[in-house]
Amino acid sequence: MPRKEQLNAIEKNQEAIALAVTHAVLKLGVATLVRVHIQTPTKALFRFNGLLIGSDGQRFCYLQLPKLSSQQKKQYFGAGYSLRLHGVSADGSLIRFGGKVQGLMEAHHTLLCVELVRDGANATPLRQDKRFNVELSAALNIDGKASVPVTIHDLSVGGCLFSYRAIGLQIDEEKSAALSLTGIPASQALTMSGVILSHRLKGERYHCGLKFDDRSKSRSAWLVTNLDYDGEQYRLSIPHNDGELTSSLSI
Repeated sequence: MPRKEQLNAIEKNQEAIALAVTHAVLKLGVATLVRVHIQTPTKALFRFNGLLIGSDGQRFCYLQLPKLSSQQKKQYFGAGYSLRLHGVSADGSLIRFGGKVQGLMEAHHTLLCVELVRDGANATPLRQDKRFNVELSAALNIDGKASVPVTIHDLSVGGCLFSYRAIGLQIDEEKSAALSLTGIPASQALTMSGVILSHRLKGERYHCGLKFDDRSKSRSAWLVTNLDYDGEQYRLSIPHNDGELTSSLSI
C-alpha cells in the first residue's frame, strides 16, 4: 500500500493540525528518533531512521545518520534531493514535514543538514485510546521469573494489549511487567515496561492490558513511527541500521 494511504489509515478518525515547519521541528524536540525517506531525481527511494538533533529555528534542521557506506551517501544524499520526515513528539502527536538535502557534515558522526520546506507540516494527535492493530512477538518478564512468549495485539503510545497461552503463570493487576520484542535484530532490541491494568481469560489465552511507564513511552512512540499499514493491520517495518531502499515516499 502506498505510504500516503498508510498514513491516512493511521490518521483515520483523527484530525491533522497544520503547523509552521519550524514549530513542527520544535515539537519533535532534541534527540528524537525519526524516519526519513529520500527521493532521488530518478525516483529511487531510500529510507532510514535518524536522530533529530536540532535546528537553527528558521531554515534548517540537522539529523545524525546511521552508519552508511560511502556509496550510499553519494547516491542518495545529493544536494537538493527531496525528503519527508516523520516522528512522534513527546505529547504523542505524529509529526510530518518535508525538506531538501542541503549537505553532509562528516565528523565523529555523519550529520545531515536539511533545508526545510515551508508548507506541508502537520501534527496528528495519537490519542491514548487510539490503538494500532498489530501482531508482534514479545517476551514477558515479571518479578524476575522466566520469560513467557506473548503476542501484542494492539499498540498505542501509552500502552498495549497482549495475550499468552493459558499456562501456570498468574498475573495480578497493578503488577510491574516488561515486554521485550522478539524476532528483530539484536542491535534494535527494545523493552517496554509498565503496570498490568487488566488480566482476563478468553478461550485458551489470557489477555492483559499493560500501561507503559514514562520511560517506555519514547520507545512505544518509536514503534508507532515504524508501523506500516498493509490494508488489514499494522506491521513493524524498521529500516536496517545501514538504511534501505523502499517502494514509496513518506508524504
